[in-house]
Amino acid sequence: MSQPTVDGQPEGAVLDAARPSGGDAADQAAPRLLGAERADQAAPRLPGPDDDGREGLMAGVVDEIGSMMVEAKRTIAAAASRFDPDVPPTAFYVLRYVMKHQPCSAGDIVKAMAMDKSAVSRQVTLLREAGFVDVVPDAADGRVMTLRSTERAESRMLEVRHENRAVFRNHVEGWSDDELAEFAGWLRRFNTPAG
Repeated sequence: MSQPTVDGQPEGAVLDAARPSGGDAADQAAPRLLGAERADQAAPRLPGPDDDGREGLMAGVVDEIGSMMVEAKRTIAAAASRFDPDVPPTAFYVLRYVMKHQPCSAGDIVKAMAMDKSAVSRQVTLLREAGFVDVVPDAADGRVMTLRSTERAESRMLEVRHENRAVFRNHVEGWSDDELAEFAGWLRRFNTPAG
């Protein structure tokens, strides 16, 4: 079936822009049609949550985790502000790590949180100056310095945790104990990569 033409070119075709003189004569004499070859090829795209099959399901999981991460980041920023307005969220993350894994070293934080060594050093300095972290010699090797949270940090964090739980309770209002246990299990499984 023949395609309609206008001035000898297929209707709707887009021509290359004129080339400067001095190029290959055959190239200049036969302008290429743009879009004719590309029309047959759909632009590649990532699968979406509405797609069928496992890829669509995975896209839905990725979308929901992305939403959860945004919400978690917002919640952590609010918690850091409630903990102490002068403690930025990054320092708050570091303090939470110290409190959970103490005594620990700055190197432990670098590895566990995939942070730059200098960034960890800045956050630890800020926390020390604010009175939330102490540097103490390691019990096994006094040459190694470790980090511990202070009583001040512990009491403030306790208050913030109560407030955080109230925030999270709103998200699971009406869930049964079994549903909460199942959700915690799925999160634990997700946070433990296979292999």
